[in-house]
Amino acid sequence: MTLKDIAKEAGVSISTVSRVINNKGSNAASKHTQDKIWSIVRKNGYIPNAAARTLKNGSPVPEESEPSYTIDCIYGEHSRTDISPLYQELERAIEQIAIRQKCTVRRSFFLEEFSFPPNPPTTQKNNADGAVLFGKRCLTQRQFELLETTYRNLVYVGINPLDLKCDQVICNGYHASVTAVQYLHRLKHNKIGYLGAQKDTSCFQGYKQALRELGLPFHITNTVNVKETMEGGYHGARLLLEREADITAVVCADDLTAIGAMQYYRECRRRIPKDISVIGIGDIPHAQRTIPMLTTVHVPVGELGNIAMKVLLDRIQGGHKLNLKVELPHYIAERNSCARYTR
Repeated sequence: MTLKDIAKEAGVSISTVSRVINNKGSNAASKHTQDKIWSIVRKNGYIPNAAARTLKNGSPVPEESEPSYTIDCIYGEHSRTDISPLYQELERAIEQIAIRQKCTVRRSFFLEEFSFPPNPPTTQKNNADGAVLFGKRCLTQRQFELLETTYRNLVYVGINPLDLKCDQVICNGYHASVTAVQYLHRLKHNKIGYLGAQKDTSCFQGYKQALRELGLPFHITNTVNVKETMEGGYHGARLLLEREADITAVVCADDLTAIGAMQYYRECRRRIPKDISVIGIGDIPHAQRTIPMLTTVHVPVGELGNIAMKVLLDRIQGGHKLNLKVELPHYIAERNSCARYTR
């Protein structure tokens, strides 16, 4: 299959297909068009023609092509509706990098699709060379052993470090949450709430630890255990107001939760950031389209995917035997949803 074939099936131009596959920015095409293109790429196992690419770049054509590997993507979440846009972006990054490495991302599925005793989903005809696992849920030892039985080569990538013996590439949600609380404290906020999942999540643990280190009070009534979705954020903000929670700012475990909370505050005529400051974690593209634009902790999705694929390929090729743990930095993307507390 060629770019021309993909373009014809998708009903778009060849240049659009090229921009999407070669990661020419999130505005290369609409999300619907990008999803359609990647579906065609995955269905047909498209791999760029190495000879054509080297000729175009003026480099000699290699006598032997590099080996091609098949990769599976596994979500820890229960269903596609539970997947954060952050992890959807991460899957796209992995697909783009896999193509450049002459690999095929065969398909993605959910951990629940495995049976026990361990068998891969019935739609899989052959074992893949490796798998990338991502998502916010923490794995049990039993689930991990199930995956290890199916895949000899496995890398986890995400924001919740796993207490398991496997390759991991992370941007630590614990430290990201600590950074968010410290940022609000520098803006003179001493009463800081939390919206997001609380059980076995690094973000909630980081939030509590940051309060302790800063000598700030922790009150469970200033937090709401919600799904990290827009609906969860909306519902959580409503509960905080109904409880009359004594807060001037709120840390949200991801950007969708923050966007949902901001929607509810606007409907209740709470001014952001004058009446309440809101900060998220992730820095998804939509964070810059909110009113006001969302201040958030930036997670380097592209680099997470890039390094995860390098670690996985090195593992497949026997380059390392020890379990690697690579942690990437984050930073505050300052925008307009947080302000200095002045009362």
